[in-house]
Amino acid sequence: METNIDKADIAAIANKLEQIASFCKPVDPDLRSPAIKVIDCVLSLRTSYDKVVIPRLKNFRGKHPDTQQVTDLANLMASYPTPYKFIQQELNYNSERKAKMLQQVVKYLCQIAQKTPSIPEEENLKEWAMQANPQECYTLNIKYFAMAGFQYLRILFGADTTKPDVHIIRFVSNILNRNVSDIEALLLLEAASKQVGLSVQAVDSFIWKRGARPAKTTGKTELNDELRPEYDETLLKNGIRGKYAEQYAAGTNIVRLDPDVADAFPNEEAVNEALRFVLKVMDDAKHLNIYHEQ
Repeated sequence: METNIDKADIAAIANKLEQIASFCKPVDPDLRSPAIKVIDCVLSLRTSYDKVVIPRLKNFRGKHPDTQQVTDLANLMASYPTPYKFIQQELNYNSERKAKMLQQVVKYLCQIAQKTPSIPEEENLKEWAMQANPQECYTLNIKYFAMAGFQYLRILFGADTTKPDVHIIRFVSNILNRNVSDIEALLLLEAASKQVGLSVQAVDSFIWKRGARPAKTTGKTELNDELRPEYDETLLKNGIRGKYAEQYAAGTNIVRLDPDVADAFPNEEAVNEALRFVLKVMDDAKHLNIYHEQ
């Protein structure tokens, strides 16, 4: 399916990229093993990277220093009765969805890695990453492994591209003042980055860090550019941290979900739908008990 992108949209994004170009530093080569890269890709989807993914990768690497290739990972996973048992015991992660996804992604990459046996696995995977079409993600039939995950996998194995996750889509949408699809965000950012001479991965990395690690993102000029003109910057410098924390907490119904629970629901609508179903079951059970008592 072909997606057309407007030259005016490319120009608008390119103009923004020129403003933040100094912050889009070249990304160092990823020297981690293919096995670690695959685990990184799957675990990081809709999960806190710093709090959840990094410590698990570090622990796995310490326990299995010899598990380097994707085929090594496939063999290790096969030693467990189920992918879920593997992800529980080896990664301390409770998600049947992620376990099945990891198994399917590993199987897919093993096929690519063994495509040309005379070539080292990493070279086969890099060649795939450089040549793959983003929309191939829809032909894999891996549930919940959409374009953002597919593109991140390509980046990990050497492609200079972007992953249209929530941060990238929001960045492009804010510039154009309209909603964009994942493929549209991807194509627009690639075209705009090329137009201003920036590495797409470097742009992707900066946007992701600004969204996922805002406290660590530096650069007063770029951050000031995000402040709308109707706000007085001087009013933002003398605030008292936590002044209204108790009132805010008392007036909200926010509930923090554990990672494995949050992983099962893509958005708040899905959570509410599931809870309404639980309430209905409870209500039906209550009425059934009343009927039996009569």
